[in-house]
Amino acid sequence: MVILITGASHTGKTVLAQRMLEKYQYPYLSVDHLKMGLIRSGNTKLTPKDDDKLTEYLWPIVREDLRHPLPDFVTKADFDWAVEETARKKKTDFSKAEFLTYDEGLCV
Repeated sequence: MVILITGASHTGKTVLAQRMLEKYQYPYLSVDHLKMGLIRSGNTKLTPKDDDKLTEYLWPIVREDLRHPLPDFVTKADFDWAVEETARKKKTDFSKAEFLTYDEGLCV
């Protein structure tokens, strides 16, 4: 199973992934970590200030990695459970959270 965690900058995506690793032993791949690894490797002239260019460069690599093996994505039931649990624990309104499905293409 592949779980994609998306959201705006500094909203806790990596923290959530780390907690899922600790609790359920789900490994995770952070695009931010890939960006910093690319920069530190010296194999690019891009810097942390070039965030959009880094994402544009790395997304095709990440996308292809996600395709093999073909993943089972999160179901509507999984999503509903996650929203209910998070709302209960964080006492936050998630009424605007949406479950979206895509047949093919970029998931942002």
